[in-house]
Amino acid sequence: MSDLVTDLFDPGNAWSTRTRERLTGLSPELGELVVHLGTSDGFWNWRYKVDAAWKRRAKVLLKADGADELVRYAVQELARGGSFHDMDDPEHAIRELGMIKPASRARGLAIGFLLAAGWLRRDSEGLSADLAAVARKNAQAMDTYHRVDHEIAGAAFAALGDLPGPEAMEELWALHYDVARALHPQKVLVKSVKKAAARLGVPAHELAERTVPRHGLERDGTLTVGWFGKGVLWWNASVDAVVTLHDTGQVTVDWAEGDHVTRTTAPFRSPAGYKTPMRADSVTLVRRYAQNVGKTLAEERQRLGALAGGTRTWLWTDWVRYYRDHPVTGVATRALAWEYRLPNETAYRPLPPDFYAVPAATEVRRRPDEGAVPEPVAG
Repeated sequence: MSDLVTDLFDPGNAWSTRTRERLTGLSPELGELVVHLGTSDGFWNWRYKVDAAWKRRAKVLLKADGADELVRYAVQELARGGSFHDMDDPEHAIRELGMIKPASRARGLAIGFLLAAGWLRRDSEGLSADLAAVARKNAQAMDTYHRVDHEIAGAAFAALGDLPGPEAMEELWALHYDVARALHPQKVLVKSVKKAAARLGVPAHELAERTVPRHGLERDGTLTVGWFGKGVLWWNASVDAVVTLHDTGQVTVDWAEGDHVTRTTAPFRSPAGYKTPMRADSVTLVRRYAQNVGKTLAEERQRLGALAGGTRTWLWTDWVRYYRDHPVTGVATRALAWEYRLPNETAYRPLPPDFYAVPAATEVRRRPDEGAVPEPVAG
Protein backbone atom coordinates (compact mmCIF):
# COMPACT_ATOMS: atom_id res chain seq x y z
CA MET A 1 0.00 0.00 0.00
CA SER A 2 2.87 2.38 0.82
CA ASP A 3 4.34 2.01 -2.66
CA LEU A 4 0.95 2.63 -4.26
CA VAL A 5 0.58 5.88 -2.31
CA THR A 6 4.12 7.02 -3.12
CA ASP A 7 3.56 6.46 -6.84
CA LEU A 8 0.80 9.09 -6.82
CA PHE A 9 3.15 11.98 -6.07
CA ASP A 10 5.01 14.11 -8.59
CA PRO A 11 8.33 15.77 -7.61
CA GLY A 12 7.74 18.41 -10.26
CA ASN A 13 4.45 19.56 -8.77
CA ALA A 14 4.49 21.90 -5.78
CA TRP A 15 1.15 20.74 -4.32
CA SER A 16 2.37 17.17 -4.50
CA THR A 17 5.65 18.11 -2.83
CA ARG A 18 3.91 20.05 -0.03
CA THR A 19 1.47 17.27 0.80
CA ARG A 20 3.65 14.20 0.32
CA GLU A 21 4.81 13.95 3.94
CA ARG A 22 1.29 14.39 5.32
CA LEU A 23 -0.33 11.94 2.88
CA THR A 24 2.18 9.11 3.32
CA GLY A 25 2.86 6.88 6.32
CA LEU A 26 -0.86 6.72 7.07
CA SER A 27 -2.97 4.02 8.67
CA PRO A 28 -4.02 1.23 6.27
CA GLU A 29 -7.56 2.67 6.07
CA LEU A 30 -6.38 6.18 5.18
CA GLY A 31 -3.76 4.83 2.84
CA GLU A 32 -6.48 2.93 0.99
CA LEU A 33 -8.50 6.15 0.79
CA VAL A 34 -5.59 8.06 -0.76
CA VAL A 35 -4.94 5.32 -3.31
CA HIS A 36 -8.63 5.19 -4.21
CA LEU A 37 -8.89 8.98 -4.65
CA GLY A 38 -5.83 8.88 -6.90
CA THR A 39 -7.75 6.78 -9.45
CA SER A 40 -10.24 9.57 -10.32
CA ASP A 41 -8.46 10.15 -13.64
CA GLY A 42 -9.95 6.85 -14.77
CA PHE A 43 -13.36 8.48 -15.24
CA TRP A 44 -13.22 12.23 -14.53
CA ASN A 45 -12.86 13.96 -17.90
CA TRP A 46 -14.60 16.57 -20.04
CA ARG A 47 -17.95 14.88 -19.33
CA TYR A 48 -17.61 15.62 -15.58
CA LYS A 49 -19.40 12.44 -14.53
CA VAL A 50 -18.52 10.66 -11.28
CA ASP A 51 -18.35 6.87 -11.56
CA ALA A 52 -21.09 5.50 -9.27
CA ALA A 53 -19.08 2.56 -7.94
CA TRP A 54 -16.05 4.79 -7.31
CA LYS A 55 -18.25 7.21 -5.37
CA ARG A 56 -19.77 4.46 -3.23
CA ARG A 57 -16.35 3.14 -2.32
CA ALA A 58 -15.04 6.63 -1.56
CA LYS A 59 -17.93 7.29 0.83
CA VAL A 60 -17.17 4.06 2.68
CA LEU A 61 -13.48 4.94 3.00
CA LEU A 62 -14.32 8.47 4.18
CA LYS A 63 -15.77 6.96 7.36
CA ALA A 64 -12.27 6.08 8.59
CA ASP A 65 -10.91 8.03 11.55
CA GLY A 66 -9.01 11.08 10.34
CA ALA A 67 -10.45 11.01 6.80
CA ASP A 68 -12.28 14.33 7.15
CA GLU A 69 -9.16 16.06 8.40
CA LEU A 70 -7.04 14.57 5.61
CA VAL A 71 -9.42 15.75 2.89
CA ARG A 72 -9.67 19.22 4.36
CA TYR A 73 -5.89 19.46 4.52
CA ALA A 74 -5.45 18.41 0.88
CA VAL A 75 -8.06 20.91 -0.33
CA GLN A 76 -6.59 23.69 1.81
CA GLU A 77 -3.20 23.09 0.21
CA LEU A 78 -4.80 23.19 -3.25
CA ALA A 79 -6.22 26.62 -2.42
CA ARG A 80 -2.76 27.98 -1.59
CA GLY A 81 -0.53 29.91 -3.97
CA GLY A 82 -1.04 29.11 -7.63
CA SER A 83 -3.30 26.14 -6.89
CA PHE A 84 -2.33 22.84 -8.50
CA HIS A 85 -0.37 24.27 -11.42
CA ASP A 86 1.54 26.90 -9.42
CA MET A 87 1.19 29.55 -12.11
CA ASP A 88 0.08 33.09 -11.34
CA ASP A 89 2.28 35.12 -13.70
CA PRO A 90 0.41 36.87 -16.56
CA GLU A 91 3.34 36.10 -18.86
CA HIS A 92 2.33 32.45 -18.74
CA ALA A 93 -0.83 33.37 -20.64
CA ILE A 94 1.17 33.87 -23.82
CA ARG A 95 3.82 31.24 -23.18
CA GLU A 96 1.23 28.51 -22.81
CA LEU A 97 -0.55 29.14 -26.11
CA GLY A 98 -0.26 26.04 -28.27
CA MET A 99 1.68 24.14 -25.60
CA ILE A 100 0.57 20.63 -24.72
CA LYS A 101 2.13 19.28 -21.56
CA PRO A 102 1.73 15.78 -20.13
CA ALA A 103 -0.58 15.72 -17.13
CA SER A 104 1.05 15.37 -13.73
CA ARG A 105 0.44 11.96 -12.18
CA ALA A 106 -0.66 13.78 -9.02
CA ARG A 107 -3.54 15.48 -10.86
CA GLY A 108 -5.90 12.54 -10.41
CA LEU A 109 -5.24 12.59 -6.68
CA ALA A 110 -6.00 16.32 -6.49
CA ILE A 111 -9.29 15.83 -8.34
CA GLY A 112 -10.16 12.87 -6.11
CA PHE A 113 -9.67 14.95 -2.97
CA LEU A 114 -11.83 17.75 -4.39
CA LEU A 115 -14.69 15.40 -5.25
CA ALA A 116 -14.44 13.74 -1.83
CA ALA A 117 -14.69 17.11 -0.09
CA GLY A 118 -18.32 17.36 -1.20
CA TRP A 119 -19.19 14.16 0.64
CA LEU A 120 -17.87 15.14 4.04
CA ARG A 121 -20.42 15.07 6.80
CA ARG A 122 -20.21 18.78 7.54
CA ASP A 123 -18.95 21.99 5.98
CA SER A 124 -16.65 23.80 8.41
CA GLU A 125 -13.19 25.29 8.86
CA GLY A 126 -13.42 27.27 5.65
CA LEU A 127 -13.85 24.26 3.37
CA SER A 128 -16.32 26.06 1.08
CA ALA A 129 -14.02 29.06 0.79
CA ASP A 130 -11.06 26.80 -0.06
CA LEU A 131 -13.05 24.95 -2.71
CA ALA A 132 -14.16 28.27 -4.19
CA ALA A 133 -10.54 29.48 -4.29
CA VAL A 134 -9.49 26.34 -6.16
CA ALA A 135 -12.38 26.82 -8.58
CA ARG A 136 -11.49 30.44 -9.27
CA LYS A 137 -7.84 29.73 -9.93
CA ASN A 138 -8.69 27.02 -12.42
CA ALA A 139 -11.68 28.68 -14.09
CA GLN A 140 -10.41 32.07 -15.29
CA ALA A 141 -12.20 33.86 -12.47
CA MET A 142 -9.31 35.81 -10.93
CA ASP A 143 -7.85 39.23 -11.64
CA THR A 144 -4.45 37.50 -11.76
CA TYR A 145 -3.82 34.84 -14.38
CA HIS A 146 -3.65 31.21 -13.28
CA ARG A 147 -3.26 28.24 -15.56
CA VAL A 148 -6.73 27.00 -16.44
CA ASP A 149 -7.68 23.39 -15.67
CA HIS A 150 -11.24 22.51 -16.59
CA GLU A 151 -11.34 19.16 -14.80
CA ILE A 152 -10.01 20.60 -11.53
CA ALA A 153 -12.44 23.52 -11.71
CA GLY A 154 -15.30 21.12 -12.48
CA ALA A 155 -14.41 18.95 -9.48
CA ALA A 156 -14.45 21.99 -7.17
CA PHE A 157 -17.84 23.08 -8.58
CA ALA A 158 -19.24 19.58 -8.06
CA ALA A 159 -18.00 19.46 -4.46
CA LEU A 160 -19.61 22.78 -3.62
CA GLY A 161 -22.88 21.49 -5.06
CA ASP A 162 -22.73 18.46 -2.77
CA LEU A 163 -21.73 20.22 0.45
CA PRO A 164 -24.53 20.93 2.93
CA GLY A 165 -25.13 24.32 4.46
CA PRO A 166 -25.52 27.92 3.30
CA GLU A 167 -21.77 28.63 3.10
CA ALA A 168 -21.36 26.52 -0.05
CA MET A 169 -24.44 28.15 -1.58
CA GLU A 170 -23.00 31.63 -1.06
CA GLU A 171 -19.75 30.60 -2.74
CA LEU A 172 -21.69 29.14 -5.66
CA TRP A 173 -23.66 32.38 -6.11
CA ALA A 174 -20.39 34.34 -6.26
CA LEU A 175 -18.77 31.87 -8.66
CA HIS A 176 -21.78 31.93 -10.96
CA TYR A 177 -21.43 35.70 -11.11
CA ASP A 178 -17.72 35.63 -12.00
CA VAL A 179 -17.12 32.50 -14.08
CA ALA A 180 -17.42 33.15 -17.80
CA ARG A 181 -20.42 31.51 -19.46
CA ALA A 182 -18.20 30.19 -22.26
CA LEU A 183 -15.96 28.20 -19.90
CA HIS A 184 -16.45 24.49 -20.57
CA PRO A 185 -17.08 23.30 -16.97
CA GLN A 186 -19.53 26.14 -16.39
CA LYS A 187 -22.24 23.56 -17.03
CA VAL A 188 -21.09 21.78 -13.86
CA LEU A 189 -21.36 25.06 -11.97
CA VAL A 190 -24.90 25.64 -13.23
CA LYS A 191 -25.89 22.11 -12.20
CA SER A 192 -24.32 22.56 -8.76
CA VAL A 193 -26.08 25.87 -8.19
CA LYS A 194 -29.46 24.33 -9.02
CA LYS A 195 -28.73 21.29 -6.86
CA ALA A 196 -27.74 23.33 -3.82
CA ALA A 197 -30.63 25.76 -4.31
CA ALA A 198 -33.14 22.89 -4.41
CA ARG A 199 -31.65 21.38 -1.26
CA LEU A 200 -31.92 24.70 0.59
CA GLY A 201 -35.37 25.51 -0.74
CA VAL A 202 -34.36 28.64 -2.68
CA PRO A 203 -37.46 29.94 -4.54
CA ALA A 204 -37.41 29.88 -8.33
CA HIS A 205 -37.57 33.69 -8.61
CA GLU A 206 -34.50 34.07 -6.39
CA LEU A 207 -32.61 31.45 -8.40
CA ALA A 208 -33.45 33.37 -11.59
CA GLU A 209 -32.25 36.74 -10.32
CA ARG A 210 -29.04 35.35 -8.79
CA THR A 211 -27.90 33.47 -11.87
CA VAL A 212 -28.00 36.18 -14.52
CA PRO A 213 -24.74 35.82 -16.50
CA ARG A 214 -22.29 38.66 -16.19
CA HIS A 215 -20.50 37.80 -19.46
CA GLY A 216 -17.22 39.01 -18.03
CA LEU A 217 -18.39 42.64 -18.00
CA GLU A 218 -16.86 44.94 -15.43
CA ARG A 219 -18.99 47.27 -13.30
CA ASP A 220 -18.71 49.97 -15.98
CA GLY A 221 -20.23 47.62 -18.58
CA THR A 222 -17.03 46.94 -20.51
CA LEU A 223 -15.17 43.77 -21.46
CA THR A 224 -11.61 44.24 -22.72
CA VAL A 225 -10.32 41.52 -25.01
CA GLY A 226 -6.67 41.10 -25.93
CA TRP A 227 -3.63 38.88 -25.94
CA PHE A 228 -3.27 38.81 -22.18
CA GLY A 229 -6.87 39.36 -21.17
CA LYS A 230 -8.06 41.55 -18.36
CA GLY A 231 -10.17 41.18 -15.25
CA VAL A 232 -11.76 37.77 -14.85
CA LEU A 233 -11.71 36.80 -18.53
CA TRP A 234 -8.36 35.57 -19.86
CA TRP A 235 -9.11 34.86 -23.49
CA ASN A 236 -5.68 35.29 -25.09
CA ALA A 237 -7.51 36.39 -28.23
CA SER A 238 -5.48 37.72 -31.15
CA VAL A 239 -7.57 40.90 -31.37
CA ASP A 240 -7.76 44.13 -29.41
CA ALA A 241 -11.42 44.90 -28.81
CA VAL A 242 -13.75 46.29 -26.17
CA VAL A 243 -17.34 45.10 -25.78
CA THR A 244 -19.50 47.71 -24.05
CA LEU A 245 -23.05 47.56 -22.72
CA HIS A 246 -24.18 51.18 -22.49
CA ASP A 247 -26.77 52.57 -20.09
CA THR A 248 -29.07 53.08 -23.10
CA GLY A 249 -29.11 49.31 -23.58
CA GLN A 250 -27.06 49.48 -26.74
CA VAL A 251 -24.17 47.02 -27.14
CA THR A 252 -21.09 48.07 -29.11
CA VAL A 253 -17.76 46.56 -30.08
CA ASP A 254 -14.69 48.77 -30.54
CA TRP A 255 -12.19 47.05 -32.87
CA ALA A 256 -8.68 48.46 -32.47
CA GLU A 257 -6.05 48.50 -35.24
CA GLY A 258 -3.08 50.23 -33.66
CA ASP A 259 -4.32 53.67 -32.68
CA HIS A 260 -7.35 53.47 -34.97
CA VAL A 261 -10.63 52.30 -33.42
CA THR A 262 -13.78 51.33 -35.30
CA ARG A 263 -17.06 51.08 -33.36
CA THR A 264 -19.74 48.68 -34.60
CA THR A 265 -23.19 47.68 -33.38
CA ALA A 266 -25.20 44.49 -33.97
CA PRO A 267 -24.33 42.24 -35.77
CA PHE A 268 -20.87 43.57 -34.72
CA ARG A 269 -19.03 43.03 -38.00
CA SER A 270 -15.31 43.76 -37.89
CA PRO A 271 -13.82 46.39 -40.24
CA ALA A 272 -12.93 45.41 -43.81
CA GLY A 273 -9.67 43.47 -43.87
CA TYR A 274 -9.53 43.17 -40.09
CA LYS A 275 -9.56 39.37 -40.08
CA THR A 276 -6.51 39.14 -42.35
CA PRO A 277 -3.88 40.04 -39.72
CA MET A 278 -6.06 38.66 -36.91
CA ARG A 279 -7.46 35.20 -36.23
CA ALA A 280 -10.96 34.80 -37.62
CA ASP A 281 -11.99 32.58 -34.69
CA SER A 282 -11.07 35.34 -32.22
CA VAL A 283 -13.17 37.84 -34.14
CA THR A 284 -16.09 35.40 -34.15
CA LEU A 285 -15.68 34.87 -30.40
CA VAL A 286 -15.92 38.60 -29.71
CA ARG A 287 -18.97 38.97 -31.94
CA ARG A 288 -20.70 36.03 -30.24
CA TYR A 289 -19.98 37.47 -26.81
CA ALA A 290 -21.45 40.83 -27.78
CA GLN A 291 -24.56 39.12 -29.16
CA ASN A 292 -24.99 37.13 -25.95
CA VAL A 293 -24.78 40.30 -23.88
CA GLY A 294 -27.63 41.79 -25.90
CA LYS A 295 -29.65 38.59 -25.57
CA THR A 296 -29.26 38.51 -21.79
CA LEU A 297 -30.28 42.17 -21.50
CA ALA A 298 -33.44 41.47 -23.50
CA GLU A 299 -34.26 38.56 -21.17
CA GLU A 300 -33.69 40.74 -18.11
CA ARG A 301 -35.94 43.49 -19.45
CA GLN A 302 -38.67 40.91 -19.88
CA ARG A 303 -38.11 39.44 -16.41
CA LEU A 304 -38.15 42.85 -14.72
CA GLY A 305 -41.19 43.84 -16.75
CA ALA A 306 -43.07 40.91 -15.22
CA LEU A 307 -42.43 42.41 -11.76
CA ALA A 308 -44.70 45.38 -12.48
CA GLY A 309 -47.65 45.49 -10.12
CA GLY A 310 -46.23 42.72 -7.96
CA THR A 311 -45.70 42.70 -4.21
CA ARG A 312 -42.07 41.52 -4.08
CA THR A 313 -39.62 43.40 -1.93
CA TRP A 314 -35.85 43.07 -1.55
CA LEU A 315 -33.51 43.86 1.26
CA TRP A 316 -31.25 46.71 0.23
CA THR A 317 -28.09 44.57 0.17
CA ASP A 318 -29.66 41.93 -2.09
CA TRP A 319 -31.18 44.51 -4.42
CA VAL A 320 -27.84 46.29 -4.75
CA ARG A 321 -25.97 43.05 -5.44
CA TYR A 322 -28.34 41.40 -7.91
CA TYR A 323 -30.00 44.43 -9.47
CA ARG A 324 -28.33 47.83 -9.21
CA ASP A 325 -24.70 46.70 -9.42
CA HIS A 326 -25.07 43.81 -11.86
CA PRO A 327 -23.47 44.92 -15.18
CA VAL A 328 -26.40 43.59 -17.24
CA THR A 329 -29.41 43.63 -14.91
CA GLY A 330 -28.33 47.08 -13.70
CA VAL A 331 -29.06 48.59 -17.12
CA ALA A 332 -32.64 47.33 -17.00
CA THR A 333 -32.92 48.30 -13.33
CA ARG A 334 -31.91 51.92 -13.90
CA ALA A 335 -34.64 52.31 -16.52
CA LEU A 336 -37.30 51.67 -13.87
CA ALA A 337 -38.69 53.58 -10.89
CA TRP A 338 -38.06 52.05 -7.47
CA GLU A 339 -39.18 52.84 -3.93
CA TYR A 340 -37.59 52.23 -0.56
CA ARG A 341 -38.78 51.95 3.02
CA LEU A 342 -36.46 52.51 5.97
CA PRO A 343 -36.54 50.19 9.00
CA ASN A 344 -39.40 50.95 11.40
CA GLU A 345 -41.24 53.01 8.76
CA THR A 346 -44.47 52.12 6.95
CA ALA A 347 -44.42 54.46 3.96
CA TYR A 348 -42.35 53.98 0.81
CA ARG A 349 -40.48 56.86 -0.81
CA PRO A 350 -39.11 57.26 -4.37
CA LEU A 351 -35.58 55.91 -4.67
CA PRO A 352 -33.24 58.56 -6.13
CA PRO A 353 -30.68 57.31 -8.72
CA ASP A 354 -27.77 58.50 -6.55
CA PHE A 355 -29.11 57.02 -3.31
CA TYR A 356 -26.45 54.76 -1.79
CA ALA A 357 -25.93 54.99 1.99
CA VAL A 358 -28.91 53.37 3.68
CA PRO A 359 -29.32 50.81 6.50
CA ALA A 360 -28.96 47.21 5.38
CA ALA A 361 -32.50 46.39 6.59
CA THR A 362 -34.03 48.91 4.17
CA GLU A 363 -36.61 47.40 1.80
CA VAL A 364 -36.80 48.11 -1.94
CA ARG A 365 -39.64 47.45 -4.37
CA ARG A 366 -40.75 48.48 -7.85
CA ARG A 367 -43.11 51.42 -7.91
CA PRO A 368 -46.56 49.76 -8.05
CA ASP A 369 -48.11 52.13 -10.60
CA GLU A 370 -45.21 51.92 -13.08
CA GLY A 371 -45.80 50.47 -16.52
CA ALA A 372 -43.74 48.06 -18.59
CA VAL A 373 -39.99 48.20 -19.11
CA PRO A 374 -38.97 50.52 -21.98
CA GLU A 375 -37.89 48.80 -25.17
CA PRO A 376 -34.14 48.50 -25.73
CA VAL A 377 -32.30 50.79 -28.13
CA ALA A 378 -31.91 49.20 -31.56
CA GLY A 379 -28.46 47.67 -32.13
